Amino acid sequence: MAPAVVQPKLTVDDYLAWESQQNEKHDFFHGEVFAMTGGTLRHNRAALRSMIAFETHLHGSPCKVFAGDVKVAVSVTEHWFYPDVLVTCNAQDLSDLGAVKVCAPLLVLEVLSPSTAAYDRGQKFLSLQKLVSLQEYALLDTEAPRLEVYRRNAAARFELFVFEGADEHAELASIGWRGPVSSLLD
Repeated sequence: MAPAVVQPKLTVDDYLAWESQQNEKHDFFHGEVFAMTGGTLRHNRAALRSMIAFETHLHGSPCKVFAGDVKVAVSVTEHWFYPDVLVTCNAQDLSDLGAVKVCAPLLVLEVLSPSTAAYDRGQKFLSLQKLVSLQEYALLDTEAPRLEVYRRNAAARFELFVFEGADEHAELASIGWRGPVSSLLD
């Protein structure tokens, strides 16, 4: 029997250099790389509708909305990943529009899918909680329909607010957005 091959752990710099040469997207966590799965048309439309709703709402403000191709970097947990939608108002994040990452998002929204829901609710959320800039983490369930919003309170803990049903009005206090859950869906 051949001995098991031990893969060396990558550094963040190794990951960034390697991934810049790849056709697919990959998350990075503690030296390991994970391929991103493809999404459905429903998933893509929900991410697009959310991005448009937030972009329209924030037009003229110093905050910017990004989707899909921009990484969130959580240095303290060595976790880099591609959220479906993010909002940052941080001047340092926005100082170089050629950058591939955001370090201080105000809001991160993920469209849930069966293959990623546990990761979105688990390790990703644990890492995001380390970012003092993050005020809300939202999980959009297109099947329910439901928007789960984890909002940082005055004690710096995250409280869950659930907006269930297409006609229920949801609130993302971090960006001052209000609207029916259906406005984030297709």
